[in-house]
Amino acid sequence: MPLQGNHRSAHGNSADVDIFGPAIHQRFMKSQELLLASELTSGFPKIRSILANRFAGTKLMIVPTAAYGEGWKPDYEGHYRPFEEIGFEVIDYDLVGKTADEVKAALGKVSAVYMSGGNTFYLLDQMRKSGFFDHVRERIREGLVYIGSSAGSIVVTPDIGYADALDDRSKAEQSNDIGLNLVSFSILPHMDHASFSALVQKTYNAFEGNGTMCLGLNDDQVIHVVGDSFKVI
Repeated sequence: MPLQGNHRSAHGNSADVDIFGPAIHQRFMKSQELLLASELTSGFPKIRSILANRFAGTKLMIVPTAAYGEGWKPDYEGHYRPFEEIGFEVIDYDLVGKTADEVKAALGKVSAVYMSGGNTFYLLDQMRKSGFFDHVRERIREGLVYIGSSAGSIVVTPDIGYADALDDRSKAEQSNDIGLNLVSFSILPHMDHASFSALVQKTYNAFEGNGTMCLGLNDDQVIHVVGDSFKVI
């Protein structure tokens, strides 16, 4: 069943309200905390309100790999500085060419990870090749906070196959659409984005009737998952 996160009228200020209620809360890792954004810049005020004063002096790993898969690089002002301003020491970490041992060691030194937007298929492929796929799940169980934007949010879902409406799957050398499966719903970012909204809405509508829960996010919205519950803010 599709559920579009921008249905605010019946719920008042969505920043403070759990718009779903207990009936459709899902069972996830007991200790996990995920912040799943559509677009980082627009959603960051909400991310900041959740993370502020919690991680000062600790390290955040920024993974720009998905962006590199689309031929662009996350800019400092929009992707790095905001995290520095809330106290993180930021570490830039591209997954390409990394070994599983290197990834495990790097993840062991950080309190949070931010996965940028870009090509979802390329990102998931590099997550598997580097060993990040397994090691990040282990660290999330141990308390690592996972922050994603666009592609970085989609990869936590059970299956990313629906992203081929938005991304070129040929960017991935291996064909495996199984995601991290940290949540039991699909995520569609950019519902209100001028360049993507028509295509995203068409994809969103395709979920109707197939029994799959899909959360459509406007660019200023974030899904906050804590343990076995979630809400859109």
